[in-house]
Amino acid sequence: MTTAGMDVLLVGRDFHTAQTLPTRLRQWGFRCHFADTLRAASHLLNSHPVDLVLTETRLPDGSGFRLVGALSGLPVSAFLCLPVEDSCFWLPAIDCGRNCWGSPALQPAEFTRTLEELAQRGSLSPMEAC
Repeated sequence: MTTAGMDVLLVGRDFHTAQTLPTRLRQWGFRCHFADTLRAASHLLNSHPVDLVLTETRLPDGSGFRLVGALSGLPVSAFLCLPVEDSCFWLPAIDCGRNCWGSPALQPAEFTRTLEELAQRGSLSPMEAC
């Protein structure tokens, strides 16, 4: 099963310049949408439902934490990218509408495997589709 029809919103300026993640997501069948700011992300989310949100923690006009907080209860999964030196950790925040704060942070290789598993499963939740 593939992720045909699954939409991912990448929020933050770095997602436009670092094309590795969007390229992999597209290879796995995700449709990528981009927003540089909290405001642009909110506008897109109000007009177009998505299945997955990947956001930087620092946005030009706010915080990725604020964006994720607004997603709670919606049928969406979300991760925050927390920069650390020359890399980052991915913080699981929402799993299919359920708050999952406190789940272990994922290193880039673990996060890549998680996304690949989501793509193979065709579902954003480890249990079943939202």
